[in-house]
Amino acid sequence: MRFLASFLILSSALFAAQPNVLVIIADDLGYADIGVHGGAEVPTPHIDALAASGVRCTNGYVSAPYCSPSRAGFLTGKAATRFGHEFNPHVGDEAKLGLPLDQRTIANALHDAGYATALIGKWHQGFDAAHHPLSRGFDEYFGFLVGGHNFLLHKDAEPEFGSAHSHDMIYRGREVQKLDGYTTDLFTDEALSFMNRHNAKPWFLYLAYNAVHTPLEIAEKLKERVPATVTDPDRRGYLSLLLGLDDAIGRLMAEVKAKHPDTLVFFFSDNGGSGIKPFFAYNTGRNTPLRGDKGQTYEGGIRVPFFVSWPGKLPAGKTYDHPVTALDVLPTSCAVAGVKPPEGVEGVNLVPHLSGEKSEPPHDMLAWRFGPQQAIRKGSHKLVIARDMKEKKNSAWQLFDLSTDIGEQNDLAASKPELVAELKAAWEAWDAKNILPQWHGNVNEDPSSPQKPAKKGK
Repeated sequence: MRFLASFLILSSALFAAQPNVLVIIADDLGYADIGVHGGAEVPTPHIDALAASGVRCTNGYVSAPYCSPSRAGFLTGKAATRFGHEFNPHVGDEAKLGLPLDQRTIANALHDAGYATALIGKWHQGFDAAHHPLSRGFDEYFGFLVGGHNFLLHKDAEPEFGSAHSHDMIYRGREVQKLDGYTTDLFTDEALSFMNRHNAKPWFLYLAYNAVHTPLEIAEKLKERVPATVTDPDRRGYLSLLLGLDDAIGRLMAEVKAKHPDTLVFFFSDNGGSGIKPFFAYNTGRNTPLRGDKGQTYEGGIRVPFFVSWPGKLPAGKTYDHPVTALDVLPTSCAVAGVKPPEGVEGVNLVPHLSGEKSEPPHDMLAWRFGPQQAIRKGSHKLVIARDMKEKKNSAWQLFDLSTDIGEQNDLAASKPELVAELKAAWEAWDAKNILPQWHGNVNEDPSSPQKPAKKGK
């Protein structure tokens, strides 16, 4: 009995020292559409307050300009090109589609450290039983398996499954639910329930909203809050989704502040907004002053709103200007949990950098490959080959100095050939550790995949 009592005391002390970890990912959020980045068409006070509560990373990146490989990077702490997860898993052999089964996730690592783990919302890492969230380190799952889902749910609707988009097909665990409601609200309700059911131990929650991805459905309660001056129906739908997302962040963070103050919070988008019609789930998202959109290796595809908040541990109201990446979320979370990250992780623990303990940049360089598109950033310089979505062709190598040209308008490649050669060699050395895409094309092809029609069942 004495041993058991000592063990329980030790376990309680361990859990008390481990903060909760909350990762909130928006879907296809435009860089310029939130207030803290200058957005003014609709107010986003709660997203802005979250940014002000911690550190706003002005050079925050994701590891791919597209939904599934970006999320695979965050989940593993590695560029998804390291394990062939370069494109979205839409159609084909389901046993091979999705986050490879030999890759350990952030949920695996934190679960092993004693955390309760949950995914709420979008998965998009495969849809057979072996790739299911409950098979990848998550104790609980409430959401949809594929890339897109309708927002307005009807419990009497017939569920429809498509490998790119599903309808009325929200799962609890492995079972489809019959639900009425608005997904943004339902996911928030579920998040609050999960947090409050796990007060006795630390928790890790990956909250993956489908807002502001298509379809651009407008909930009745949000319709009148979109200004009448906005007449484009697509833009009105997008802004309504953004209002719903901001409301949800307000509810969520009020609960965290009141009941779970020792929580490390990350907020970012999986890629840039999709403002090029009709490509890549066009949602009217705006990425100004960045060039490009979702699906491109210009800044608009890979630089995203990126906030890190941890009251009492990280400063509030601070901006951090060195490049950081979603690959850093896993090692940072493992560090605060006191657990060793999985092998091969490329990200770093951001806490000493964001707190000011370390002054040097977290990364010497960041690099990307998305089909024929390529990019590398080292210091303020970026070398890039990007896809022109309208012309359907790729650029030559272009060189930009992001410290003076955030919009990537002034190509310096011709005037700085030695720097082009240096960065190109560094990109090639990085790329040598990648492998070929395991589905949907190769590195010489357009990475877009057809949107297959939904079908009943699954």
